[in-house]
Amino acid sequence: MSIDPDFFRKPLLMQPHFSERPWGGERLRTTLQKDLPTGGGPFGESWELSDHPDGRSLVAATGTPFGDLLRSHPREMIGRAHAPEKYPLLVKYIDAAGDLSVQVHPDDAWCERNNHPDRGKSECWYIMDVKEGGEVICGFLAGVRRDELQQALSEGKIASLLARVPINRGHFLAIPPGTVHAMLAGTLVCEIQQSSNTTFRLYDWDREPAREIHVEQSLQVSQFDPLKLPNMVQTTPVPGAFALKDIHETVLLQNEFFQVKMLDVSPDRNAVADAIPCSSGTILNVVLGSGTMQVDGDSFELKTGQTWYCPAKMTSIPELKAGRSGLRLLRTISLEI
Repeated sequence: MSIDPDFFRKPLLMQPHFSERPWGGERLRTTLQKDLPTGGGPFGESWELSDHPDGRSLVAATGTPFGDLLRSHPREMIGRAHAPEKYPLLVKYIDAAGDLSVQVHPDDAWCERNNHPDRGKSECWYIMDVKEGGEVICGFLAGVRRDELQQALSEGKIASLLARVPINRGHFLAIPPGTVHAMLAGTLVCEIQQSSNTTFRLYDWDREPAREIHVEQSLQVSQFDPLKLPNMVQTTPVPGAFALKDIHETVLLQNEFFQVKMLDVSPDRNAVADAIPCSSGTILNVVLGSGTMQVDGDSFELKTGQTWYCPAKMTSIPELKAGRSGLRLLRTISLEI
């Protein structure tokens, strides 16, 4: 694949893969302005940056699968002589018009021990919007034991064991492997995760048609101690609301797989974003507001719901300009490359 080297000195807009889900709605189209496929649906997930075989995203400018471009130009894309067989991260927007299943993900070690074909999943959620009084399920109530869960699953009474956590727009939650969880109806989320499609369902709200429930696997991998779950982060509701500078950076999460940093630009301000270039490449999600990104004299319009990849070869420091409502970006880097 022959591409002008200067192509990699600029940010690349992603073109997502859309995933049909029984709980999906219309907000990918109406709120995030996604061009959903005609026919089919409902669409619950927009796989924005994905090299996973279950749904691969494209680079909008070329129509090329992101992973193919990565492997044909590894130095330009990730600053390495060789690219991995699969890019280790997956980024989604999720429209939970209905309740998602109560589910849990294994870690890499469990997958290796059990010869599972995919890897484990550590993930995190930035709440882009949620209905009034919104909640998520995150973990069990204190004191719940494995044998109680097993009995509740057999009796269809698991709901009474689950911890419900109130959420607001701007909340950020880390969901490590083993955390029993569920997004609930009325939630719009940006999800950043390991590149995995491994999900074990404990309960699916008696939905029809019925989907597979994974009782034994869920019992093996679930974390029962709520004190071992990370705390939720509440970000400011408006970019730059409490910032003393034109741009404010906050590390939301750093684990062994990735780092997520929030970049806030105050309304109608310009700011140099030296946190964006990275020697292994950077993922940018526009989760609030709008603006522009200037790179080497070129201007790129930023809109809520977009996902950009800044290649390793993009070493110039961009300048961000926020619109009237400010600009909030999630900046993610892989720590496995």
